[in-house]
Amino acid sequence: MKKIGGLLAVCITASLTLSGCGLYDIADLFSGLGKGSAQLYVNEELQMPVDGKDTILPGAAWLDTDGNSIQAHGGQIQLMSVPDGNGGKTEKYVWVGEDKSSGHFGNDVAVYTSDDLYHWEFQGDVLRAVESRKQLEEDSYFQELYQDYSQEELDEVYNCINKNTVIERPKMLYNEETDKYVIWFHSDDSTEKNFYKYDVGMAGVAISDSLAGPFRFLGRYRLSQCPKGQIDCFPSSKGEARDMNLFKDDDGIAYIAYTSENNKTMYISKLNEEYTYLSADPEEAVYKEDFIRLFPGSMREAPVLFKGENGRYYFMSSSTTGWMSNQARVWSADEIFGEWKNDGNPCLGKDGDITFDTQSTCVFQTKSGQWIYFGDRWNSTDLADSRYIWLPLAFNGNKVEIQWESEFILQ
Repeated sequence: MKKIGGLLAVCITASLTLSGCGLYDIADLFSGLGKGSAQLYVNEELQMPVDGKDTILPGAAWLDTDGNSIQAHGGQIQLMSVPDGNGGKTEKYVWVGEDKSSGHFGNDVAVYTSDDLYHWEFQGDVLRAVESRKQLEEDSYFQELYQDYSQEELDEVYNCINKNTVIERPKMLYNEETDKYVIWFHSDDSTEKNFYKYDVGMAGVAISDSLAGPFRFLGRYRLSQCPKGQIDCFPSSKGEARDMNLFKDDDGIAYIAYTSENNKTMYISKLNEEYTYLSADPEEAVYKEDFIRLFPGSMREAPVLFKGENGRYYFMSSSTTGWMSNQARVWSADEIFGEWKNDGNPCLGKDGDITFDTQSTCVFQTKSGQWIYFGDRWNSTDLADSRYIWLPLAFNGNKVEIQWESEFILQ
């Protein structure tokens, strides 16, 4: 922890933990340590889009085409095939993320679409958290969505996506073969053994015929496990899945990248052909065919997996300091299940050591080929007002580089 002695920080943390404060509460006390220089906040009082000017202002409040604040945190932006209104398909930019209007827990999943990346049209809260068990049977929205579910299945829906659960980091894939849209997200809650909200540690899945929803919750799952012969960093919680991301390769094969083993280790697991589950059950999965285990003991989260213009794969993540920012790190490899090389911090210059006060959530490419880094700047006292930071991303040889720009034009 920067600006405070290591021993002092450890002593304070231990004392607060014993007094009942959770790790996120402790991180909040040190949230000022993630702040950067004044250059990062010059747009805080501004709004986007700017009338008559196509410009990105990192950190400005971003409004949709209805004039409302965009609520799509921990999200993902990509070019995606969407209905064109005439029975066919067209390509639009799709932004999926957490609607933080309700705060930390029980977030709905929101979707926005755009033709130009500046102006975003709200498509709705496409995966809605459930207010009560009765709502599943009495509200027409949920009645129609879950009409074929048994009572036990409805119990599970409520148990997994009610307003007190963790619904974080939603990502979406379109499956050309099934013509379905699939959302994966970090699904979590407390357990009988532990009141801490991050004890369930699963990945949730929902599906829809339309990117505008409604998305029907299918279930939540533990994922790949530490293979025999390797040292499990958290053996009491096999197959845990927390922060996650999705990636679809050029051949249509899709993967989920996620943090596991109590945030100590990263995994990449192949999905099935429908994108609704793993390619193989965790007990039967073959190492380096169905999954790979990366960077054991490194304490990383907020994973982003993408393929660069050079054909190389990149895995970006943050450290684990709650809502406050820290230094990003990138690994790269020639093959997803190959050997990964530590490329270090991709952020250059002043404030690069705190990722320009952001946490990674997505890297995407524009229609013209420009690469953009997308990070969240969390506001722990008002999560709905957390800001979005986009910055140009470049490739220098095989390495990724990101520099701060207070204003730029998309190419």
